[in-house]
Amino acid sequence: MPVSGGSGEVALHVGREYDHAGDDLKGLLQGASDAKFDFVVIPLFHQRSPEKLTSGEYELLPSTASDLAVDSKTWNSAVVGVLSEWLDPGTHSTEERRRLCGDALDKELRWASHLGVYGILLPSPITPRCELYAAALNRQMLGGICTTQLMVRIPLVRDNNGPQVDGWRIWNNLRMLCDHNARLQVAIELTADLPSTDRELERWFAEPVRAVIVPADIFITNKQGFPVLSKRHKAFLLQMFKYRVQVVLQGLTSGDGCESENDKYLHYIAWLFQGRPPLTSQDQFYLPYHDYLQAPLQPLQDDLESQTYETFEKDPIKYVQYQEAILRCLQHKVAAKKPLPLSVIVVGAGRGPLVVAVRKAAERANTEVKIWAVEKNMNAVITLQHRRRLEGWDNVEIVGQDMRFWDAPQLADLLVSELLGSFGDNELSPECLDGAQRFLARDGVCIPEKYTSYLTPVTSPKLWNDVKNYTDLAHFETAYVVKFHQAFYPTQEIKECFTFAHPNWELTSNDRYEEIEFTSEVESLVHGFAGYFHCELYDGFAVSINPPTYSEGMFSWFPIYFPLRTPVHLREGQSLKSHWWRCQNDRKVWYEWAISEPSPSPLHNPGGRSYYIGK
Repeated sequence: MPVSGGSGEVALHVGREYDHAGDDLKGLLQGASDAKFDFVVIPLFHQRSPEKLTSGEYELLPSTASDLAVDSKTWNSAVVGVLSEWLDPGTHSTEERRRLCGDALDKELRWASHLGVYGILLPSPITPRCELYAAALNRQMLGGICTTQLMVRIPLVRDNNGPQVDGWRIWNNLRMLCDHNARLQVAIELTADLPSTDRELERWFAEPVRAVIVPADIFITNKQGFPVLSKRHKAFLLQMFKYRVQVVLQGLTSGDGCESENDKYLHYIAWLFQGRPPLTSQDQFYLPYHDYLQAPLQPLQDDLESQTYETFEKDPIKYVQYQEAILRCLQHKVAAKKPLPLSVIVVGAGRGPLVVAVRKAAERANTEVKIWAVEKNMNAVITLQHRRRLEGWDNVEIVGQDMRFWDAPQLADLLVSELLGSFGDNELSPECLDGAQRFLARDGVCIPEKYTSYLTPVTSPKLWNDVKNYTDLAHFETAYVVKFHQAFYPTQEIKECFTFAHPNWELTSNDRYEEIEFTSEVESLVHGFAGYFHCELYDGFAVSINPPTYSEGMFSWFPIYFPLRTPVHLREGQSLKSHWWRCQNDRKVWYEWAISEPSPSPLHNPGGRSYYIGK
């Protein structure tokens, strides 16, 4: 029976792995079901040593008499099939051994596909040198013989009677040799020894892990005599629960009288899963957006829809920060003996949240203001006019024009906008405010005053494969708004990219170029860059999605993702040197990016050929 989670969460399915299927598969399944397991993991073939097999074709010996052992619904909902553990021929094998392994892989995959099992579990490569195994797997996946998702058993640490081998390195080599095939997934096997650092473990949080195999012999016994996991094993498994993995218990005792002892392991896993803190309302809001590619908004080219405005207006943090910044500015203007009413122009007023913030700030400052709300979207203007009548905005004038071409009746003491995108300037805030500053008094204030974009390398096979599935170059040269979830960051460095300040009285160019270098803290595979921004509103008040200064609780912006056409493999301590351009002409603004170290990449998006922001 699946272990239920909290509100909005998917239940946890727990399976049991058996060493052999036995003669009574129905009885085995019934026993597992009675013990509250959701599925079984069984070898589909009688285990034989390859050394004892004669030369020639591989003879298939299924562990069940035929596919009639259970009905098709049971095969595809309750049975994970394990293939022979010797299918990787190794790097120094003979031609005869390579042919045998390739023939066995082909026939075993065909049988597993014929059964329609719930999942197919492939053996782990012996070492990171798995070219022959990967080549055979590639032929099967590309040949269309096997259409089921494949899981590769990968131990966290592999011990080959010598130096221990990092399981992630084995997996990374295999998936790169298989051209990042999205049908290849991972079944991680917890090992008694873990990688030496938590950063090495954290890499798995970005990988396509479908199941976590937990052997009974890695449990320790607590003071009450119950099996529990060590602190590091427990912390790792708890983190993996966030990625909707299934759990497989391995090595439980079989035979009469063992049920109560085996129950302790299952109850412990269920207790861990159900003991996690419930999702907050904000976490539940994020769920549908996890690792989902969204095109950035183009508010100058396109008018936003009512639903988009409504979502942004629900942000509990952004408008509070804006109101506090506006209040501080109004207080400073009053203290400077500026004549009343103070003139405030809200550019890009949308449906009015910033107008409300200005009015409330003026009330708190006990001062008079005259507000012009400038909005080019005529659908939003209708809402503004309605709110002016309904809410008594007697000090507000609604202007249905583009801020860049409107002539203000007087110079403003304060210019307020919320034109920022996920990368700060990617919705053309610099261009808009440069055009609007002509109606700002020389001692006037812009809110925001300054914003800076930030970048860091990111590992995200899920997002990279989603881009790859478009099968064209243009999508690899496009930036996406993404709520990163199944992601890993090879370095904790998050570095500044572009900075803009307002007012820009000298009208200095908004073109930019930056060279940014990162150092990988652990061996990793980089699929692109995550981008953020930090925005100074006024006098210390800020809004930020940059992780070190993140505005807790704010959800108006998700990070931005710049993909790389080819993932970059970094060794621990190796440098990644990146190059970033912000370019423009009279019609559009665009970004270009490239890698020069450890090896040069093609320039992405030259001339804005694939992705740009229209003026």
